[in-house]
Parts: sequence; C-alpha cells; structure tokens
Amino acid sequence: MSDELLPKNKLRWGCRRGMLELDILLADFFEKLYDDLPMKEKLVFQALLIEADQTLLGYFMGHEVPEDKEILNVVEKIRGAVAA
Repeated sequence: MSDELLPKNKLRWGCRRGMLELDILLADFFEKLYDDLPMKEKLVFQALLIEADQTLLGYFMGHEVPEDKEILNVVEKIRGAVAA
C-alpha cells in the first residue's frame, strides 16, 4: 500500500466500477464521507479501489470478510454509510 494519496479526481474516477451497485456505493461514500476520514483510512480506501469488483461486492454484501483489519474497518464504514 502506498503512503501517498492520489489526487481526488483520480480517486473519484476509481469509484466508477463495472457494476452499478459498486458505482453508487463507492461514489456516494466518497462524495459524502471521504474528506472526514483520517489519513490512514484514506490510504486504505485508495488501496481498496484496486480490488476486483467481485471481491468488493463480496465485502459489501457481507459474503466475504477482508483478512486485513484496516480494510475491514473501512469496508464497515462504507457499509454503515449506506445503512444510514
């Protein structure tokens, strides 16, 4: 995982996926809550965007659990943002 943040426009573009469900989920979280994340969680979110669509869908639907606790924490924040 890189310790440098990509520019916001690149991260915004990274939220656009091949699945409408992921597009909506990630873009909504990014626009509403990303700026308030601590730097470490911003880096984790950036790393999360590298994952395959099927993996992300599994995480967000609760069918898979990330092994990395930091990724799990960000996934739970994204899932919680949808439920709110």
